[in-house]
Order: sequence, then C-alpha cells, then structure tokens
Amino acid sequence: MKTIAVIGLGKWGKNHVRNIQRLYAEGFCDRVLICDQDKNQLKKIGDLNNIPLEQRYDNLDEMLKKEEISGAILAVPTAIHKKLALQVLEHCDILCEKPLAPTVEDCQEISAKAREYNRIIQVGHLERYNPVVVTLKSLLEKEQTEDKIMHLTARRVGPGPKKLDSKDLDPNYFGCGHDFMVHDIDVVNGLLNKLPKRVRATSAYIKNFPYEVELFAVFEYEGKKELNSDPILFDVRATWRAYPNLKRRKLIVQTTKDVITLDFILQEITSEKGLAEHALSNSFSEFISTYRATEITHHYLATGKDQEPLYLEDKDFLSCIDSRKKPLVSDIEGTNAVKCVVAAIESAKTGKVVEIK
Repeated sequence: MKTIAVIGLGKWGKNHVRNIQRLYAEGFCDRVLICDQDKNQLKKIGDLNNIPLEQRYDNLDEMLKKEEISGAILAVPTAIHKKLALQVLEHCDILCEKPLAPTVEDCQEISAKAREYNRIIQVGHLERYNPVVVTLKSLLEKEQTEDKIMHLTARRVGPGPKKLDSKDLDPNYFGCGHDFMVHDIDVVNGLLNKLPKRVRATSAYIKNFPYEVELFAVFEYEGKKELNSDPILFDVRATWRAYPNLKRRKLIVQTTKDVITLDFILQEITSEKGLAEHALSNSFSEFISTYRATEITHHYLATGKDQEPLYLEDKDFLSCIDSRKKPLVSDIEGTNAVKCVVAAIESAKTGKVVEIK
C-alpha cells in the first residue's frame, strides 16, 4: 500500500494536498495523510479535500510512529527543512519544497542522510515541470543551439511575505534569493546542463528585515570547450518590491539567430528571428518598416489541469517512489541551486566576484 503524507498545510502545502488527492483518485496512491500543528488549518484543508479524520495529524512524531509512509512532501518553512528532512528520511522518501535548505552544508547533510537510508529526495523546483520549460529545452536541443546561446535574462517580480517591514516577522523567512531567484537559477542550470563558474551581484534591503528584498546577479557559464565557445552570461533579477497584484515570471534566451521569450505564468513562448539587413534608409518610416521585418513565431501551450506544474511534479514523485529512478530535480540539482544563490548573496554583500565550485 502506497501512503503519501503532506507535512505543512500553508501556502504550498494546501496545493500539494489538492494534487495528491487527485492522484489518489486516479489510482497513483492508496492513502493520503496530512499533518500540521495548526489544528484550525488542519481541519480546514482536511474538510476541503475530504480527508478522513483518522488520516489527519497535528503531531508529526505521532504520525511517523503510527503510519507506514511511502513518501512525504515537506511544505514547511525553509528554516526547518533540514530538521524535518533528517527526521522524515529515516521513515520514507521525501519531496522537499525548494530550496532544499538555506545553506550548502545543510543540503549536504540531508543528502548524506538519504544515502544512509537509501531514500529518494526530490526538490520542489516546479518550474522544471512547467510545460513551457520542457518545450523550450526541446526546441533548443532540436535546433542544436545550446552551443550558440549567447545570453539569458530572467525577471521574477512579485510581492514578498506579509509584514515584510514588521519587527514581528516570522523568523523562518529568508530573502528573495532563496524564495524567487533559486527558481530561475535551477531552470538555467537545467537548460545548459552545467553550473556557472562565477557570479557578481548587488542587492537591496529595507528597514527591520534582515534579508535582501531585491537581488540582481550576473552568472557566467563556460561555453563548450570543444567548440571554443565564448562564455554564456545569465543576468537575473528577483524582487519582492511589488504590489500584491503584480507578478512577472519571464525568461529571455538569445541565441546567435533568434530571441526566445518564455512566460512561465501564461505558458507561452515567442521566438523572434531578425530578417532585416542593417542598411541606410531614405526616411525614418522606411527604417521602421525595415526594422519590423522580422519573423515571429508564437507557441501557445494549452493550459488545463494536466498542465499544472505542481501536479506534474507530484506525479513524478510518486513515479520515482515506485521505480526508484532519480527525480528530474534531485538533491544534487537542489544543492547546486542553493550553491548559486548563496554565492550571489555573498557577492552582493562583499561587492566582489564569487567563484562557484
């Protein structure tokens, strides 16, 4: 019997419960457990998803002692990822929300525990499961343009946690680097199949909050050695300095022959190829007309319940439990993403280029 537990029923945990319940209805698991120390939230999410009372726990130790669990989803604050991961890995495989942990050392400790108990770790970098990212990677591989990628740009804008400038802020929070930027770093690491060599970054802070609310970084990736390619640059901005209704999640990839723009939210890709020759024009209108002579291809992906990245991520986790295969984003990729964001934060604090090893 395959039993899946969702630990933590907050912002992301409640969405995991919804998707795991759907996977249960589709026959991918046999029982669903939920766990949260907040009894009101436990009742609310349990009632909303028709979870039987005997499958709801407000005490993690009790649940781990009583139940035989196949896999657990950890949707808890980043600050306690390591503590809970080390505890739960003694009992079952885990899907840990991103980032895997605040520091590289914490990530490595979690990985060591998984090896000790022969467990699978999947990290919740759900953008890897976004159909638009899968499509982009396929396009790049099909056209064999990876070696010709010149530059990548990512912008992730959205509101941060509530009471961002309050002295009563939840101490479990970290900055926008761990929350936002880590997504785009992981996506680009996956597209290029490598880690960057170095990073230079800058950041912004506000009063009464100890972590960055905006982080801008330029990562340098090594080009293909066999082709003597130039370095590939990736500039990324993550910011919480936005109103609650303002969200932007975009990635721009410039190759030697086109510019590909990806919208994570709308699941849309636009490819633009310049056709105009650079030549003198007789008039401004002629110049504009020539400049507009470009070939633009839109790829609109069909959105729907089967295209939700979180559903695809949870489904893959259940598949990995059965097959024992390495997840698309394992603890290795999760650690690499943390390694990069920690280096960017260090660079912003010191004003120096930081090497990534």
